[in-house]
Amino acid sequence: MNERGAGGPAGGLARSLGLRHVFVLSTGAMLSSGLFLLPGLAAAEAGPSAVLAYALAGVVAVPAMLSVAELSTAMPRAGGAYYFLVRAYGPAVGTVSGMATWLSLVLKDAFALVGMSAYLNIVLDVPAKPLAVVLIAGFTVVNILGTRASALVQLLLVGFVLAVMGWFVVAGLGQAGSGGGGALDPFFADGVGGLVSVIGLVFVSYGGLTKVASAAEEINDPSRNIPLGMALSLLVSTALYTLGVLVAVAVVPPSQLHDDLAPIYTAAEEVLPTAGAVLVVMAALAAFSSATNAGLLAAARYPLAMSRDRLVGERLGRLNRFNTPAWGVALTGAGMAVVVLALDVAAIAKVASAFVLLTLALVNSAVLVLRASRIASYAPGFTAPLFPYLQLAGIVIDVYLIVELGAVALLLTGASVVLGVAGYLFYGRTRSLHGGAIYHVFERWGKLVDRGLDRELSAAVQSHGVRAGDEYPGLIARAAVVSIPQGTDINEAAVRASEVLSTQTSVDVATVTDRFLESGSLWIQPSELHPTATPVAFFDTDDDYLVIVRAAGGIRIPAAWGGRDEQVKALFFLAGCSAEPGRVLRLAGELAAYLHSDRAEAVAEAAYEAEVKEALLPDLSIGQYPLLPELSTAALIGRRVDALSIDSGFFLEAVSREGRVLRAEAGLVLEADDQITVLGPPGGLPLMDDVARVLAD
Repeated sequence: MNERGAGGPAGGLARSLGLRHVFVLSTGAMLSSGLFLLPGLAAAEAGPSAVLAYALAGVVAVPAMLSVAELSTAMPRAGGAYYFLVRAYGPAVGTVSGMATWLSLVLKDAFALVGMSAYLNIVLDVPAKPLAVVLIAGFTVVNILGTRASALVQLLLVGFVLAVMGWFVVAGLGQAGSGGGGALDPFFADGVGGLVSVIGLVFVSYGGLTKVASAAEEINDPSRNIPLGMALSLLVSTALYTLGVLVAVAVVPPSQLHDDLAPIYTAAEEVLPTAGAVLVVMAALAAFSSATNAGLLAAARYPLAMSRDRLVGERLGRLNRFNTPAWGVALTGAGMAVVVLALDVAAIAKVASAFVLLTLALVNSAVLVLRASRIASYAPGFTAPLFPYLQLAGIVIDVYLIVELGAVALLLTGASVVLGVAGYLFYGRTRSLHGGAIYHVFERWGKLVDRGLDRELSAAVQSHGVRAGDEYPGLIARAAVVSIPQGTDINEAAVRASEVLSTQTSVDVATVTDRFLESGSLWIQPSELHPTATPVAFFDTDDDYLVIVRAAGGIRIPAAWGGRDEQVKALFFLAGCSAEPGRVLRLAGELAAYLHSDRAEAVAEAAYEAEVKEALLPDLSIGQYPLLPELSTAALIGRRVDALSIDSGFFLEAVSREGRVLRAEAGLVLEADDQITVLGPPGGLPLMDDVARVLAD
């Protein structure tokens, strides 16, 4: 069959973020305090081996990066790590993980603001902590009012930071090679133990890894762009951290470096002209501003998401007149202020790293649970390699590094776990909406299995977008269209669709019907005039089949079918190949996305089958032609598909024969009484008398 790429649907929200946006989002979230503030503290504890600690921390982050990439392509929904964890473990662990993730962002942003105030102190003689509190108040107000940087501004900020730091690294390495004021000997100033403890300390530098997950819903081709963008970001950030810290250690005397809260500026004064040092301050302030604003915005969404899942109070889920979660923003800002006032810089760094490590350990474990659950709709576009060894190694290392961070970090992370469990037991247990995939692992807990989770994960895949090999146009071209009379209910409609699909799949009608009823996948489209539903079920077949059922009088979707008594005018029953659940769900999501527009109305009101299909393929025309001895199409009878010389721009897509719809495979021989389906440019399909010329000459 001819292959074509499938474009995204017109109308609705566009998946507008590409590879460069993923890279910028992840890099911008990482390059702040870890680079501009932390090197002095790290060098004070480990000496020159702090350079190696940054590099090893980047390596330790790899399992979590790959796990986040897998989860983001399986569940491209806003909500980030919390969304993954509550769907994997259920509300109890979801409460703990949501609180831990929120605290990790609060601590990371508080740490960034301490760094920002240190760099502002270069030009303003103001005490650091009061200045940090003032900055927190400013960013909190900005987020309550709903102002945020555009993608272009973020691109420019990150580009500026990378350019300035690239200059700093190149110039600094040259001077370090000729002998600077710093000291690289002894390299392991506090032994290997000091190096290991500092790996945990600097791990906060990589806390921005999970930020991409919050925007996964808006990323184009997430199966490619999320893992590739995150990998490039981690590689560049690790290199910049390692080389930047190497320059600072090599050119700044240890006695000065260890107490310096603006170490990169101090090093820049040694290796760059005055203008270059000023640019480093500007780059640091840009990095702090970008990371803090985006981090506060993301952190405030965690109380919002937990409120919507009824794990915390309803007030945290309310939006103000600026359409922002004001209570969540205010709570986050207050938390940051408390951290800044209560802890010193080193303690903030250690506790922030501990919570980042805890979050990433849970993310690694979520992949283990979701794969073990064998939920059909868990179909990530990217799968982390070396499963389960990579995830297990990541968990063990993360936990070990938390222990190495010391008593304060252990005490606070433990307290957050206890507080999260208590909050769930006394509030969320009787109110929560979700079970977790872990109950699918232990089916003997049958009453706890959340069948709605399958539906939710399936719906999340709508943001994937189809790939060229998914052949969305072919699916529509091969679809059967059935019209049912007024008064028909959902069960009768399902039987009608199942009769058609039974012929295609060689599965009996009752089994097909039951499979759809048991399926965990159903989209209900929010169209007031012509809502539609897209039930999906999986079968042991080699292909995907679609039946479009049109109901002029409307059909009610009851709770048993995953609805809430909506009236729909069309149903799209998709019988997918169980061996390719990701492809099936991408196709269903693409179909559902098209139906967000007025095409749902066109499908319901179309006069004949080709019009129905053209409404779902706006960039193509569809023609259906019978092959009869008395017509000009008789010239095609007896011809093999691969022997046809089809004009450019036209595609022989499907052949209807004796109640079945066949792919137009290369070796298929056309027979009398077949009906062929041809795709072509809009308004450019041949008339009946010209079909043989277009397809066979």
